[in-house]
Amino acid sequence: MSDSSHPASESQPLENWNDDQFRNIINSAMDGIIAMNDQQRVVLFNAAAESIFGWRADQVLGESIEMLIPARYRLQHHHDVEQFGRGGVQNRRMGAQRTVMALRASGEEFPIEASISRTMILGKLAYTVILRDVTEAVRYRQQIEQQSQMLDQVSDAVSVVDLQGRILYWNRAASRLYGWTADDALGQNAHELLYRGDPETLRHMLQETNARQSWAGELKKTTRTGKFVIVEHRRTVLRDDSGRAKGYLCIDIDITDRKKQERNAHRSQRLESIGTLAGGIAHDLNNVLTPILMGTQLLSSGRAPLHHQGLLDTMLASAQRGADLIKQLLSFAGGIRGESRPVHIDELFRETRGLLEHTLPKSIQIETSVDANCPPVLGDATELSQILLNLCINARDAMPEGGTLNIEATSLHLNGNSSQIHPDATSGHYVLLKVTDTGIGMTPEVMDRVFDPFFTTKDVGKGTGLGLATVQGIVKSHRGFINVYSEPGQGSKFSVYLPAAVGAETDASEANLAATNPATVNQVILLVDDEELILNMTAIVLEGSGYRVYTARDGADAVAVYSRHQHEISAVVLDMMMPGMDGLQTIDQLRRINPEVIVIACSGLRTSQREDEVLERGARAFLPKPYSEVELLNSLSQALKSS
Repeated sequence: MSDSSHPASESQPLENWNDDQFRNIINSAMDGIIAMNDQQRVVLFNAAAESIFGWRADQVLGESIEMLIPARYRLQHHHDVEQFGRGGVQNRRMGAQRTVMALRASGEEFPIEASISRTMILGKLAYTVILRDVTEAVRYRQQIEQQSQMLDQVSDAVSVVDLQGRILYWNRAASRLYGWTADDALGQNAHELLYRGDPETLRHMLQETNARQSWAGELKKTTRTGKFVIVEHRRTVLRDDSGRAKGYLCIDIDITDRKKQERNAHRSQRLESIGTLAGGIAHDLNNVLTPILMGTQLLSSGRAPLHHQGLLDTMLASAQRGADLIKQLLSFAGGIRGESRPVHIDELFRETRGLLEHTLPKSIQIETSVDANCPPVLGDATELSQILLNLCINARDAMPEGGTLNIEATSLHLNGNSSQIHPDATSGHYVLLKVTDTGIGMTPEVMDRVFDPFFTTKDVGKGTGLGLATVQGIVKSHRGFINVYSEPGQGSKFSVYLPAAVGAETDASEANLAATNPATVNQVILLVDDEELILNMTAIVLEGSGYRVYTARDGADAVAVYSRHQHEISAVVLDMMMPGMDGLQTIDQLRRINPEVIVIACSGLRTSQREDEVLERGARAFLPKPYSEVELLNSLSQALKSS
């Protein structure tokens, strides 16, 4: 059944169409169509070809195809067409051959992509060429190649990733830095391939990039060999013609060596500050030792009061105070590994004030205040202490005749206009630390250079000019920023903004659970120390908590005892500084007997290098001396639980 609504002409078979209908079809094509006879003279030239070449059809028909080809290519073209006519191939697809050059009526040469086919018409060979102008495509491709060559010459690692993190471009510098060639990297997920840092930092980076269109900061990445590098990472959103995000341009600058140099500079500056603090601490240590010496003399002579609990409490408090002073001094010296953890500002202020009271002259009054709801800061307690101490020592030097030093901490939230406060500011929760003095103040010229390394207004030999530069470096490493305001004769105020660790509170009672409820049933501890007093006292503490204890006074004795009782011994508490076979050698010998031995290393000398070396040799934990009963039992409980 036919549909009478359509005209009869629409259902005509193809063989009934006339020349005008075929000509209309050919002229409606978007690509140029040219037909040649066996003499390579043009017999068909459609409208698209007219537009491409700038010739009218009546100017081209009957002419040699060579009029459309640059002179230097005509001989080769003629030869290629003849070879094609004699071959067995009937057609060649567009794009299968390399781009060739053509000639416009104006004399301009331009690139085309063309397909050619052959057929027999009335017993004679004929050719049909379908072509398109690829000038813009070639120009774009050349531009991309030029840009790629330029990016390959830069010294920074440049890559492009899509919205899912897949690598789309990878320059030579990226290959040099990370070890993967472009063939290795393309198509890989950049985060899985390179990033081994904190997932929260990665999430924050992506969130800030999408919100602000770009991000800059430090990231820890890994190379093909597993080596970690620190890079200054810059990331910018890439958009398509419609404005939609399509990926990210990433630039990485290797700053691993620079960070090492900064750490060395910070360490040097800390040592300078330690010299300032040493006098006050030495004075305080003498005060700490006095009640201990007097108390022990009273107890040993039998002249102590009948109810001597108060005397013991005083001695214990003095000993703890001395241990805290030494720990603070070692921490400030940079001897303790920097770990990011929630740092409570009230504790930080209390420790800092304790040091300052023994360092600053009595003519300077110290005032501190912390908001009751002030959240902790996620960072390294040692470096945060250094920020406060450096600013306070700087304030001291600005008040030679005395004055007031005010240290306060408040909580605040910065909104979308935070960049008006500082270029590095982003929205979010912050803790604001303010250090204010009533000293001589600074001129605008001094304020402009106050954070420059080695810039100082002090006399030669009285300062390196690294103090405030160190402060700024530490603040930036904690993703914060610092402002300063001062007027000559009106004092100075330094405002340090540090991102708050919201919701990072810790439960002290839970942390001490191991000490108050040790699972000590049938557990035997080998205690090794060449100091008899420490050996005996520690054994008493462990036995009082339910452990059974073997003791050894040196490394050789420890190895012998462990060889005899290894199936009984649950863990070894081992001193690192012993005559003869030292702690590291002892660990090696114990691990030869039992590779799974649990060792807790103890030492009165705690440095990052020392701690790393001990843990790499197989110790499960590092316990610095002097340690308390709670710290000892906690370390044991955690080490045994982790096994």
